[in-house]
Amino acid sequence: MNYKFNKNIYDKEALIKAAYRFTDISYVHLDVDKNNYIVDLHLKDDSCSITEEEFKNTLLAEMVRLNIAARTKNVRELILARAFSSTIIENKETEKPDENDFDINSILTDWFEENERT
Repeated sequence: MNYKFNKNIYDKEALIKAAYRFTDISYVHLDVDKNNYIVDLHLKDDSCSITEEEFKNTLLAEMVRLNIAARTKNVRELILARAFSSTIIENKETEKPDENDFDINSILTDWFEENERT
């Protein structure tokens, strides 16, 4: 099966992602000419099938994902920055534990030894 997709309409990354989704049931070869991306699919098993419409829908879904990712990039970066910013700032009011607050014997004691004595 050989499909051609216009380079002016479809994104290369979306095409690669769409083709990758079919690698479990087909061998995929990608090529390009002056105006088109060329997708060549060879089924691994005769019991499997891929229609051109199915591949087109998968390609469209990948195009939409890329489009949404590009549009929401700034918001996602802000959310990520905010999530990590609260863990980076050191609160000077918080006391740091003193070395003498820990009982070394309780740390070194096996949980089973301590809790299963009956």
